Parts: sequence; C-alpha cells; structure tokens
Amino acid sequence: MRSPGPPRRARRARGAAPPTKAPRRPGAPPLAARAALGAARVATSLALLLAGCIEVPPPPPTPPLEPKDLKVSEGVGLEIACTPTGVELCFDARDNNCNGVIDEGCGLHTGILQFTIAWEEPDADVDLNVYDPAGELARVGEPTASGLMKDRDCPRASGECQDQNVENVYLTEGEPARGRYRVVVRLEKLNGEAAPIRVNLSARVGHRSYGMALDLSPSAAAEEKSIEFTL
Repeated sequence: MRSPGPPRRARRARGAAPPTKAPRRPGAPPLAARAALGAARVATSLALLLAGCIEVPPPPPTPPLEPKDLKVSEGVGLEIACTPTGVELCFDARDNNCNGVIDEGCGLHTGILQFTIAWEEPDADVDLNVYDPAGELARVGEPTASGLMKDRDCPRASGECQDQNVENVYLTEGEPARGRYRVVVRLEKLNGEAAPIRVNLSARVGHRSYGMALDLSPSAAAEEKSIEFTL
C-alpha cells in the first residue's frame, strides 16, 4: 500500500475564470506615483530644515533724520551744535541738557519732529506756524494729514499759558513725511509791549536739536522770520 502523497490542488471547475489581483481603490495613485510623492515630501522636509539653518541678514538700518538744504531768514544765526547749560529749564524753548528733547518734563508734547518758541513779554502775541511738505499748517488739537499738531496758542485770556508764553508743534506718531518743511515765527501784535520781542526757537529733528534767537518788530522786514529744510 502506497503512503499518501501531498494533497493535490483543487481542480478549477471547468469554465471558471482565472484568479485576479485585488482591485486598486478608486482614486489611489499607482505604486510608482506613490513612491514619487513620498520622495517629494522628504525633499520638501529637508529643504525646510536647511532653510531654518540659514541665517537671514537683518534689514539695513534706517538712516538718521538729517535736515538738508537749510535756509534761514537773513541775519538769523542757527545754532547747529548744542551746548549743555545744565539741567532742563521750562518754557525757554531750549534743549538745556542736550539730550535732543526741548523743554523736557515741562508738560509739552514731544516727538521725533518738534518745533518750540518761547518769549518773555506776557502780552505780546507771537505765532508759530509750521507747514508740512504738503503745505498744510499745523493746528491746535487737530493733526495734519502728516501728523503735525500744535499744543497751544499763546497768550490766552483764559490764563491757559499762565504768562509762560510757549507754542509747540510736534509729530504725533510714526515717521515724518519726507519733503520740504517751513517754519515761520511771526509777531502778530505787541499789545503794549516794547519792541523788539526776543523769541527763542528750537527744532528737534530725529535725535538732534537746533536753536536760534529771533528779534521781531512790527515792520515788513522784521515781523516774521523763517527756517526751511528738507527731510
């Protein structure tokens, strides 16, 4: 008697279809496409990793604000270099300690652009008129389109100035508009005070201050003085 051999494969029924591979899911990429997609993902990850290790240079520093093409009225001396005179004094329109801030700690607004005048005669009416590059005049309580605004208008019958005649124009926020600025100091009325009226004018541009002393009288040649510059 023969020993039993390995089991025979079941015969395929006559007419039955040959076996087929499992169907691919609808929408699934073929094997080669899946391999390429995986390689692309690996390459992207490596690129991001390498990019994170590259040092990106910082942006170039902003150039300091420097007035150019200065023009002042005839006979007016402009003090470009500040000379320290001690502690900061109020209501003299000076940067006494040369830190770039005019009348610091005296209740005046300051900014990266600031223009201030001061005079001792309590009744004399002197105006500080600052025009931005668009020709717009700085006003009290309402900034121009470029951000210039005026602190106060002295003297005031209401006693707001308290015999400390100071007018101040400053940049409320942001960077100053580039272009031509015009600063005019004008004697409106003496109101019984004796001429000439000595007026101190200081301008802060960036971190530097500039100053001048003006003598104003009620005449066509001396009733106003001006300074112009370009940023």
